[in-house]
Amino acid sequence: MKNLLIVTILLLVFSCKDKSANEIKSQNENVISSVESKSFTRYSKGSSLIDEIYFELTKNDDRLKMLDDEINLIIKKSKELITQKEKILEKPTEYFNNVNGKIMNFTDSLLKKEMQNFIKPSLENFNKKKEDLRLIVMQIQRNNRKITEFYDAFKIKKTLPEIEKYQKQNPLNLNDLDKMISEQNHLLDKLKNLK
Repeated sequence: MKNLLIVTILLLVFSCKDKSANEIKSQNENVISSVESKSFTRYSKGSSLIDEIYFELTKNDDRLKMLDDEINLIIKKSKELITQKEKILEKPTEYFNNVNGKIMNFTDSLLKKEMQNFIKPSLENFNKKKEDLRLIVMQIQRNNRKITEFYDAFKIKKTLPEIEKYQKQNPLNLNDLDKMISEQNHLLDKLKNLK
């Protein structure tokens, strides 16, 4: 929860710019056209137009770039830590599976019971650690999801003005489509009247 609060504060701080409006306008003037002129290789990697536009914005804003780097780093670090901890559990898990397998094959019931009681405290301790790890991993994954969601919301807020600017620069004029429909109707009438 503390991390979420820090990320939210960072998002608010980084979204407040001290650059003049003209400076921002000149830097971001061609954001959409920059995205249009590039190949769509980033799309193939799971990226979206929002990410493309935001990526172009980060080129002109060091604070956005730093925020992007920080978020990517924390998510990468958390995934690496989880993998590392899960890898540590592999050997004890295999060991206790092997022990249980061997004990279950004992034909002497007294020896079987003795060995089950012998490993029980160690196995319970290990299972508690596994459960603790599982709960922590779930919390880390929830936090990563929240960070990603808040960051996506921030990206949408930063990129919406760019797409609105694009729409103003490229108005959707329907007159040529209406003209096309008239031409089609004229041709249809002509075809209907052919004998």
